[in-house]
Amino acid sequence: MKEFKMYNGNTIEIGEELRFADLWQSETGDEEELLDSGCCWVGDDEDNMPIIADFEILRKGEDDLLNSLVKVTDIR
Repeated sequence: MKEFKMYNGNTIEIGEELRFADLWQSETGDEEELLDSGCCWVGDDEDNMPIIADFEILRKGEDDLLNSLVKVTDIR
């Protein structure tokens, strides 16, 4: 499976299920808009180009969107 080491040092891989808060590493932006978009920026490659993780929402956190469960579907 394809994997990527994010800014925070954690590695994600396609097919992994995790909390949205563990995927989205910024405190700026609209978390609802980002969650609904199905993708977020997780780091840069060796040429400083953005790496994007696509995901699907498995369970949306009703009280706290950051606790939503997502599944990584692609890393590009």
